[in-house]
Amino acid sequence: MKKLILVYATISCMVLYSCDFKVGDKKSDVKVKTVTSKDNTTLNGAIIKNDIEVDATGVKVKEVYLVDADYKPLAENKARVGEKIHIVIKMDTGWVKENGKSFIGAGEKILTSSGRVVVSADDIFKEQELTGLDADDTKVISLSALITQADPGVDNFEVQFRVWDKKGAGEVRGKYYFSLKKD
Repeated sequence: MKKLILVYATISCMVLYSCDFKVGDKKSDVKVKTVTSKDNTTLNGAIIKNDIEVDATGVKVKEVYLVDADYKPLAENKARVGEKIHIVIKMDTGWVKENGKSFIGAGEKILTSSGRVVVSADDIFKEQELTGLDADDTKVISLSALITQADPGVDNFEVQFRVWDKKGAGEVRGKYYFSLKKD
């Protein structure tokens, strides 16, 4: 009888140990990564969301995430055809300032999952090259991706982005992936 009770207790412990109890644990669908000093990167302290891959040199990034056309945070990296996705890059420090202006460039490229380039913008801020942008405005940079039409079977995209300082060595570059929503 004692052996039977011991076997029953052992099996009960194993079953309970293998269970995953979650009471009232509602986690957000957005994946958030806070970069720490253990990560050995220049992004120390930055909050990176939506599985965005980011690298920064000569600047300090505060936060990087995706939003929809209404600037609401995206829970999933998905959009419909004709619907914009914005990447928001919040800067802490780094752009060179001259007379209250920063001179930055920004480029973006959208590729299909097979590597075909569907959109390429080399320097979105080229028109402000001589006048610069208000330094406060360059603390938050938003770049948008928009698919206006897609071939059948093409529903996954990679967006490569780069923001750089035209008067200094600062640069933020990276990429993220998104897919088209099925209606």
